[in-house]
Amino acid sequence: MSETFLSDQLLGATAHWTAAARALESGRADRLFDDPWAAALAGPAGAAWMEGRTPDSVAPMIIRTRYFDDFLQRVTQQEGIRQVVLLAAGLDTRAFRLVWPESTHWFELDQPAVLQYKEEALAGAQPACIRRALPADLTQPWQEILLQAGFEPQQPSAWLLEGFLFYLPDERIRAVLDGVNGLAAARSWLGCDVINSLVLTSPWTRKWVEMQASLGAPWIGVMDDPPGFFAARGWKAALSQAGTSEANYGRWTLPVLPVAAPGMPHNWYVTAQKE
Repeated sequence: MSETFLSDQLLGATAHWTAAARALESGRADRLFDDPWAAALAGPAGAAWMEGRTPDSVAPMIIRTRYFDDFLQRVTQQEGIRQVVLLAAGLDTRAFRLVWPESTHWFELDQPAVLQYKEEALAGAQPACIRRALPADLTQPWQEILLQAGFEPQQPSAWLLEGFLFYLPDERIRAVLDGVNGLAAARSWLGCDVINSLVLTSPWTRKWVEMQASLGAPWIGVMDDPPGFFAARGWKAALSQAGTSEANYGRWTLPVLPVAAPGMPHNWYVTAQKE
């Protein structure tokens, strides 16, 4: 099997896991978001993955979802961004479950099988924006697909790369982000989550890393200096992580490390603006 095929398979599976976590959260009285389509999107694969897991065990996924909800709402409502691009969008439903400013154009790129499954599960649902779902292989040139769909590179845009970069080799992470950089105008925003190399070896994160590997979706891609990486490409980046004041929501129960603590594993939320 090719690397591309294997990557597509594992990323498709993880999309069901994430949807299952959203479904669990949506059933809580104190939910941080409401996704009425999540259970259907999760399907049997997501339900099987969720069996035996506690709400605390998926808290990082829930916090991440809400954090990037807030990020996209902020840059569209306060910064005037009207183009939003989700790469490896998976089974994301933000286009449907959140309120967007008028004339927000929403582009979702992912492998054809994922998007087809999603469209079938969402049949009849109406997005709260102008949404375009675009089949694309991110291991191949994808920029022209976005341009042909009406993306305007001369206008500021917001990009979200959530929950997938750590499944890619380091060189592919760089290639994807360089592709974004080539299309993003000044004042554009980007959000993503990345891990540093110590996540792969630390005893504090071993249980989760081993679980991922055992299910055929190993974490392999790292970034040890996100601010430096983005600064070299003309972006000003800030780091956060689950448990910090802006990414807690009353759900994080573990000790909170300083976001730049040296010698420690970090799963960072990166937000960056192009200067």
